[in-house]
Amino acid sequence: MRSSYENFLRRLCQYRVYLNLTQEETGNKLGITQSQFSKMELGKVIVPNKALALLSAMGWDINFLFTGKKSHASVSELGILVDGEGQDYRKLLGIIALFLEQGIEKCADQVSLEARCEIEILKRRAEGGASESVLYEIRKIAGIAQIPMAEKLGVNIKKYRMLEKKQTAPDAELLLRIYEVTGCKPSLLLDNGHVEKMIIDELWGQLTLPVQKEILALAKQVDCFFKM
Repeated sequence: MRSSYENFLRRLCQYRVYLNLTQEETGNKLGITQSQFSKMELGKVIVPNKALALLSAMGWDINFLFTGKKSHASVSELGILVDGEGQDYRKLLGIIALFLEQGIEKCADQVSLEARCEIEILKRRAEGGASESVLYEIRKIAGIAQIPMAEKLGVNIKKYRMLEKKQTAPDAELLLRIYEVTGCKPSLLLDNGHVEKMIIDELWGQLTLPVQKEILALAKQVDCFFKM
């Protein structure tokens, strides 16, 4: 686990350098001192959730920092279609989840654990689970009870329940454990955006252009039907 976190820290430093930012400049953007950021980058202090959310808001590819895989996220018109609420919204979201699942299966030799996790989150939310935390959703998807999940993540049950109720936020080290156990991308646990739209944009970027056009046309037809 520690080596995985060290890889995260290495990518954090490399990404900062790639953006041509000094530690002081990055610290200023996060509202902390150069010394505080340096301690994070060196692993002397675990990177907090708040700092990751701020980096994400600034356009940093948070998932790359954790996984070493560049994000596929691409803004999709599908995201606009699911910007709503109510029964018709949930029905449309469920249909879009199925379209995306079929599209991913067409475009990939093997559907990744991350993609399966994201599709299942969309399906759960289509069934009315949007009020639940992402951590709760992925635990249910994995079919793991709270105590075994806490053990897998290396935290006590009290802290785990607080995490699941969003009474506390997972730091970078814990986000990495969650990713390794469940395949849930860390960006979904930063609570900094519309989760459904984030997932749709991420899955959309993994599709070929012909499949994108096919899915968008079908989704628009369904959307028009619900609006009749």
